[in-house]
Amino acid sequence: MYMITFLASAVYLLTSYNLSLSFHPFIYNICYMKPTLYMAPVLGITGWVYRNAYSRFFGGYDFAITPFIKSSKGRPSTLWDIRPENNDVRFNIVPQVLDRDADNFVPLARSIFDLGYDTVNWNLGCPLPMVRKKGRGSGMLPLPHEIVSFLEKVMPNMPNKLSIKVRLGSESATDLVKLLPLLNDVPLKEIIIHPRTGKQMYTGEVDLDAFEDAISVTKHKIVYSGDINSVKTFKMLSERFSSVSGWMLGRGGITNPFLPEEIKGFPQSTDQEKLDRFLAFHDEVFLGYQKELSGPGHLIGKMKEVWRYWADAFEGGNRLLFKITRTKTAEKYRATVSDFFGKKPKLRIEMNGLKLKKLSIQP
Repeated sequence: MYMITFLASAVYLLTSYNLSLSFHPFIYNICYMKPTLYMAPVLGITGWVYRNAYSRFFGGYDFAITPFIKSSKGRPSTLWDIRPENNDVRFNIVPQVLDRDADNFVPLARSIFDLGYDTVNWNLGCPLPMVRKKGRGSGMLPLPHEIVSFLEKVMPNMPNKLSIKVRLGSESATDLVKLLPLLNDVPLKEIIIHPRTGKQMYTGEVDLDAFEDAISVTKHKIVYSGDINSVKTFKMLSERFSSVSGWMLGRGGITNPFLPEEIKGFPQSTDQEKLDRFLAFHDEVFLGYQKELSGPGHLIGKMKEVWRYWADAFEGGNRLLFKITRTKTAEKYRATVSDFFGKKPKLRIEMNGLKLKKLSIQP
């Protein structure tokens, strides 16, 4: 009853003052709670600046897994991305850790808990060759007994809940099926599965049959991650895998920031309203990086990284990306982007989706 009264009051206030509901994702996040959606950890992209800007202009996500923390010393710089004063968001943040040493993992998990985070995600999915070769990330998946030994050491000694993010394997897609039955008695919060091997990186198709085999041998809650780039794809996956409890968006959610709202059935904006929101979102990201990074080189370099995804959202986006790669100053960059949006580019992001570039380094 109190929730209904709160929602009615919120909608009344917004409409009475002629405020657009599409710019108030908090209200819609309450109204449209299912399905549960996760922002994927995309290294170099979905840090605190991006998360804050996204949360200000868009809705739909319930959780965000952070790009991994790979240092195990708990220094302030290590935890900068997750410090509460840096994060002003309307979804739950789950810090991710990349480490295979239990003696390092536990004190880091405690430091994360002291910042207010009751859940930590253990990265067993990173496909980067330099990580796999060290037996970390997806490189640890062929070692199921070492994984179990690690969990036996850390879980009784950390105050946080633990989730894990995995792939089908390092080189073999059978690694995960061998591992999961060994984890059934481990009190994990959930398991996030990306149905590719580490060796694949982001090439080839996701192996949905292997994913189905994997979820058939586990008792844990499962979150699906991989190539959700449209409402159509989401519906296909959710109909096939009805037992899945959550869904993670990576490249599709960056290229099309409206996708979480579309999946949850938020009322849709006009193309012009979408352009206005996209530009406002862009400006917020730009200003955030401008405050955080030193010098125009770092700033422009960071915006180039983001535009490698955003370019696919617009007709003429690749031409814009080419122009951006040639800019050297913040002023020239702003003028280039302003000119592009001033011509009212046509959006290519539609309910039926878009083709994803194989360029992500998402763990």
